[in-house]
Amino acid sequence: MLTRRHIRIKVMQALFSFYQGDQKNPKVALNALDESIQNIYNLYLYELKIFWHFHSFLKERLQIEKTKKIPNLKRQARIDSLLNMPFMQALVLDKEVLRAWDKNIINWDDDIDMIRGAFFSFWSKEAHSDWFLSESVPNEQDGVIWFKKFYSDAIANNLSIQSYYEDLNIHWSDDIDAAQMMAVQTLQNAKTGKPLLVKLFKDKEDKIFAQMLFTKSIESHLNLMERVRSKSEKWDYERLAPLDRCIIEQSLVEVINAQEVPVKVTINEAIELAKQYSTEKSPGFINGLLDSLISDMVQEGKVKKVGRGLID
Repeated sequence: MLTRRHIRIKVMQALFSFYQGDQKNPKVALNALDESIQNIYNLYLYELKIFWHFHSFLKERLQIEKTKKIPNLKRQARIDSLLNMPFMQALVLDKEVLRAWDKNIINWDDDIDMIRGAFFSFWSKEAHSDWFLSESVPNEQDGVIWFKKFYSDAIANNLSIQSYYEDLNIHWSDDIDAAQMMAVQTLQNAKTGKPLLVKLFKDKEDKIFAQMLFTKSIESHLNLMERVRSKSEKWDYERLAPLDRCIIEQSLVEVINAQEVPVKVTINEAIELAKQYSTEKSPGFINGLLDSLISDMVQEGKVKKVGRGLID
């Protein structure tokens, strides 16, 4: 499921697109944000479908092992154990997963050679590893660890697959970390007997948080712009990096409206966004500017925190 950081990234991107683009209808822009977040789920489903194809690949490997003149019984046993792991069995048979793939038209049919190429590259080394020569019977945890290794070595860092995703959706290069976290969580869910598919949001509050950050940032734009101008005498507001403006404004909205989020958390998250997406000097500038602006708002009584938000 998405973390609050992933949500902040999507809101930042949506605000940037809204202010830099020609579309100035907030409702249309909010729908675009919702669609952009939902597309992360589609990316997650693409990742899961790779495992489905890998199940077929392992079945092929097992048949090949059985037809060799001198079969490797240890390797056969290990492949068979992988095929029968709860994760693989659930992925092949789970009706909710199959419906999700059909509903969202998730398939690798036109690019299956790229996926199988990744499988073969991984298998050419892994099939001769100590793991496949062991006589012990792997348990569920052994299987989860092995599939995580496969995922990391063959898929997660595969440049061809990443390039393919970017061709499908320009934002997926930023979303892949979230989708991969969800895929790994699916492995754990199968092991513990939980529903296989991971939810996009942890709860409804996270979805509300995303919509709130976006809509209130737009609604408060003029007021926040004036606040920033009053504190940045050395910087003409219009000369600030557009992305920095988005980060600053959505952070101020979060401080005022997300009462359960500590101020320090909001500032630290803003700094991380700036480090990842903006200029070299942006993190320090944003840190100082937010600290000053928030101090003023606290004195004005505009910042009210509850629960975890009371933490300094």
